[in-house]
Amino acid sequence: KMFDSFINYMVPVVGTALGTLLSALLAYLIVYINKKKQALLETSKSETEKKYIEKISKTITDCVIATNQTFVETLKKENAFTKEAQEEAFQKTITNVMSILSEDCIEYLESITSDITVYLRNKIEAEVNKNKIEKPKE
Repeated sequence: KMFDSFINYMVPVVGTALGTLLSALLAYLIVYINKKKQALLETSKSETEKKYIEKISKTITDCVIATNQTFVETLKKENAFTKEAQEEAFQKTITNVMSILSEDCIEYLESITSDITVYLRNKIEAEVNKNKIEKPKE
């Protein structure tokens, strides 16, 4: 009888203690999982951003080189590379860049800048200047 009384008394106490402990462990586990998920998302975001930045940079570089080879060099040989021709070269380059970039790259650009054209113009100009510096004089 005394043992039964003891058991009847201890079962709710132990049950409550285990329930509290289990709740605390689950709460800790949820916080831990959320932290790990957030760290993974940040890594994924960084990797995704890196992928977009690399794709955008490579596309701009390739398009600047292509415009230079197919349009600018010819005009320069003919001594016809005017201010209007420079603008036309830019328009050809930006049109090519925009046609090559995937929709998600363009969405990424929209998320980081308020004006894609200004952003791309600056990147294209920087690439043109970089190519002028790196290209040996003939």
